[in-house]
Amino acid sequence: MQNQCDSEGLKLQELLFPVLHYVPSPAKMMDLVDQEAMSYVVLALGVLVLMLYVLSFGLVIISCVWGWMYFHKKSDTALLGDDVPGVSIVKPLMGIDPLLEVNLESHFTLKYPKYELLICFHDDQDPAITLVQKLKKKYPKVDVKMFFHGREEIMNPMVQNMVQGYEAAQYEYVWISTSRIKVSTEIIQDIVVKLQQPNVALVHQMPFSVQANNLASSIEKIYFGCALARYYIAFNILGMCCVTGMSYIFKKSVLDSLDGLGWFGRYLAEDFFLTKAIHDRGFKLVLSAYPAQQNVSSTSVKSFVDRMVRWLRLRLNMLTVVASFLEPLTECMTLGAAMAATLYHFFDINPFIFFCSHLLVWLVIDYIQLRNVQNGPVPIGKLRFAWIWMFRECMSVWIFICAVVNPHRIKWGRRTYYVHTGGHTELDTKASACSDL
Repeated sequence: MQNQCDSEGLKLQELLFPVLHYVPSPAKMMDLVDQEAMSYVVLALGVLVLMLYVLSFGLVIISCVWGWMYFHKKSDTALLGDDVPGVSIVKPLMGIDPLLEVNLESHFTLKYPKYELLICFHDDQDPAITLVQKLKKKYPKVDVKMFFHGREEIMNPMVQNMVQGYEAAQYEYVWISTSRIKVSTEIIQDIVVKLQQPNVALVHQMPFSVQANNLASSIEKIYFGCALARYYIAFNILGMCCVTGMSYIFKKSVLDSLDGLGWFGRYLAEDFFLTKAIHDRGFKLVLSAYPAQQNVSSTSVKSFVDRMVRWLRLRLNMLTVVASFLEPLTECMTLGAAMAATLYHFFDINPFIFFCSHLLVWLVIDYIQLRNVQNGPVPIGKLRFAWIWMFRECMSVWIFICAVVNPHRIKWGRRTYYVHTGGHTELDTKASACSDL
């Protein structure tokens, strides 16, 4: 009986052997599952990179075309009407830059019938006071008022400086124009015409740089006219809240309904929270046809990097996911490298050729965009533009590393601030005390 069972078992084993031969062991099964799961992960990442690349490239094209069609197009001044809206220009100042007189004088010479200049200082010993008094004597017909000391309880130093000017404004339209900004009659006419449109509560200018007389100023011009413009313009076309606080005009009644300018001084990035609050109320934020003219005589690469690191740290705390992941992935270098690796993995396309082609295409588009923003020939030779553009793109990686190393502490002037996730700001008294020594 036993022999019969053994014989039948051997026959069954012989029948199943071909099948068992192809059944993997438990260890091999785990390997197959891991490989399949990894292939799905790689596929998902590849699709994500492709979507991100197409979206980013589309936004870049939109910005370039819109910049060509829209920038520097004069508004119809007939829309201002017979009773021209008055404008209160709030100008926060601290110290003197060699081009400050040029920037200030451009405000005194505006050909606009109804405006006032509200110039704000941190103290009554500021060296720029003499310059303002000189211009007041030169242009006696301009309505100028000066304010000193600000409000010590406000955290943000610029809001602390200019809140008295804001509260003293006699007109409904309030224009905040920082010390670096040079203005013109065309600009004030454009922003006032746009602010008169229904449901528009704020009009802002895209930051740009006038100078290009050394490496640092050329980097600034290329950054604002190329890297920033790639997405800044498209986001505004799509109705997204994307505003910087260098130069913007708003309806005072709208901001007063949101507790006024001083309330937003609890944040270091008051422009972000102020414009977001207005946007969340359903009002429109409109981009001016004229970029803001930052006019500074001299700068350095270090000061530019420090400025970019400070801004990025603010975004890391206000828009953590966007600034930590999406923003670095949409930089020209990282996006091109990720797309090159994706195309090589799935389609065996030479990554070196694609990456070089990607850089060339984006370089040309950025050059065209810079011409749009500049409103004419670029004051930088093409070869010089190319290598500074490349240097600036590589610099973005270093800026990101510097920003994420210590993202919550931001040094602004002689003060150091601690910015919590979400944007709430506190003065880092210990670090600020060390800076004062």
